[in-house]
Amino acid sequence: MVARNRRRKEISLGIGSWVRAVGLCILLGGLAMGYVWQKSQIHQLGTLLQKKELRLDLLKGENERWQQMRAEMRSTQKLYERVRKLGLGLMMPTPEQVLKLSDLPPEAKELERSETGEYRTVKQMPIWGSRNRKE
Repeated sequence: MVARNRRRKEISLGIGSWVRAVGLCILLGGLAMGYVWQKSQIHQLGTLLQKKELRLDLLKGENERWQQMRAEMRSTQKLYERVRKLGLGLMMPTPEQVLKLSDLPPEAKELERSETGEYRTVKQMPIWGSRNRKE
């Protein structure tokens, strides 16, 4: 009879075993949910990056188009055509009308006309220029 009782004896699980099993299930479920969430975030970021790159390409193309238009508008030929079209009556200046200024220091006050359209300072002559100059 002893052998018979051993076969019929039920295996009982303790509370600690149940807690470990539930904890393991929660851990695996949490890891699976975290993995799915990360994959979802990666997909969303990839889609966002693709949209931003497309927008960047569109803006680069638009920028090139604006630069080309600006270059055309700044060309002298286009400016002359526009002046003729608007009938402003503007002409090319004669060489006597063109005034060329050099960069002068702020303390230079007296100017002397040297050649047609050019000015130079009287008081602010460079030292090296006055020694080597033969007049």
